[in-house]
This record gives sequence, C-alpha cells and structure tokens, in this order.
Amino acid sequence: MSEKTDAVKEAVAQKIIASMENAKYGKDSWQKPWSGGTIAENAKTGRRYSGGNLIALWLFGEDYGSGYWATYKQWAELDAQVRKGEKGIRLVKWSIIECRDHGSDEMCDRCGRGYSSAFTVFNAEQVDGWENPDKRVNPEGPIAHAEKFLHSVGAEVRHADEGRAYYTPSRDRITLPRFEMFHSAEAYYATFAHELVHWTGHESRLARKMSARWIDEVFGDNSYAAEELVAELGAAMLCAILGISDEPREDHAKYLTAWIDHLKNDYRLLWDAASKASRAVDYIEAMASASTAEKVGAMEGR
Repeated sequence: MSEKTDAVKEAVAQKIIASMENAKYGKDSWQKPWSGGTIAENAKTGRRYSGGNLIALWLFGEDYGSGYWATYKQWAELDAQVRKGEKGIRLVKWSIIECRDHGSDEMCDRCGRGYSSAFTVFNAEQVDGWENPDKRVNPEGPIAHAEKFLHSVGAEVRHADEGRAYYTPSRDRITLPRFEMFHSAEAYYATFAHELVHWTGHESRLARKMSARWIDEVFGDNSYAAEELVAELGAAMLCAILGISDEPREDHAKYLTAWIDHLKNDYRLLWDAASKASRAVDYIEAMASASTAEKVGAMEGR
C-alpha cells in the first residue's frame, strides 16, 4: 500500500476518533460520526461510492448538500468546471493486476495482487456548468419505501414486547420491539437495518467470520464489538440509501471505547469494517431486488 493511500485512511480514522472522543455516552448525546444522511455517487459513471470512501465523503463532505462527486477530469468531461480554489477530498482506489498464475482478475483478487492509489474528488456544489439531476426522492415517501424494502429481503422477523433488538444466529431470526415502542418510525427502520446487516453474516449467506485474522489481531476478546461496527456502518449506508435518519442507539454507545482504542491501534480496521458493511448492503439490495422481481413475475403469470 502506498504512503499516499495510508495517509488518506489514517486521516479518516483520526477524524472519527476525534468525533468519538468528544462524544458522551447516552442516547440523547451520542451522535455517530459516520451517519452521512445521503448516499454518494459518481456524477460521471453513476456508480455509488462504498466502503471507506463513502465514510470519507460523509466525514469530510458534510457541508455539501449534494450527493454527487467526481474527479476534476470527470467534471470537465461533463462540461463542468471546478471553481478555482476549491479543495477536494482524497479517496482510495484499489486496482487489480492481471494474474499470470490464474489468468483471471477474480482469482487475482483472491491472491491479493493489486495496488492502491489515492485520487481526489469534488462535490457538485464546487463546480459551475452542471445541473443536478437528482430525482431520487421516492414518490411514496421514505418511510413507505423503507417498509417495502426491508420487509422484501426475506429475513424472518419477530416482534416482541421485551424492549430490545437482536439477531439470533442459531434461529436465524431477527427480533425487534413492536413498532409502537419506538419513539419514531425512523428509529424503527434504522434498528431494523442494523439487525438486517447482522443477518447477512449467517453462514448460509456471506458467512462473515468475526474470528478472521484482522478481527483477532485488533480486537482480541472483544471481537463482538467488531461485528457491531460492521452493522453500525452498514445500517448507516442502508439508511442513506433509503433516505431516513440513522439515529443513535443507547445500547450501541457502549462499544464506543472499544472502537476508539482499536482504531488508534490500527486505522485500517475502519476500512476493513466498511468494506464488510458494503458487501452486506449489496447482498441486502440484491435480495430485495430478487424478491421484487419474483413478485412481479408471479403477477404477470396469473
């Protein structure tokens, strides 16, 4: 990994550490520093940013209202001009080198043969000559959209009066408090999203092993906090996609100290966790899309 990409990753981790250290415990005071509020995508390619790059844009681009970003060259290709004096945000790109041993990029990815490089992006609000085409607001409203999306994934969900939310791997089931027990609809869907990310880690899905090397070396006996970090980041990504607020939860603030300590020891942890969170979100979106397509097909076949 190059010194430039190391510097980008460390800067993101340090900003999160600073935000966490300034936070206080408690549901009314702790604000998650990675709650971005909007999903970020490339204005030229239409692709969404993911993993650590998405977290970086949330952290350093919080003053911009637009979710569209692109490099200086890409804005020029869109007949737009980055204004003089504007400062961009540094991100990391991972490129795969063709593998001579296996002859395929996929195998090469598993071999770990590749290189990383840093690049700079600018927000749509930093350029002239480009009209924001953002029409991503769901006509049904964000809450109706969240209801449809989250329940279409296919996870088994049980509602109970016990006042806590959790995922049980042995039963492969999510348990949530009843809807009316939440102080807001957004709090319910944000909690649902968090547990749904846990659900993706089941051995029949992504088989997310929290005993992996990067967890053991960094978290040791507190590896459960690592899975919670993945779920927190994944929930923030899902909430941004769905256009709902990712509200802080009192029961997750207890992991704050563990996250601070371990991010200080290894800033790469954040990017690893964000990568796992992005894979979980991709899986959830694919399941929701497949479910919708199946239902449409069934209706057309009547």
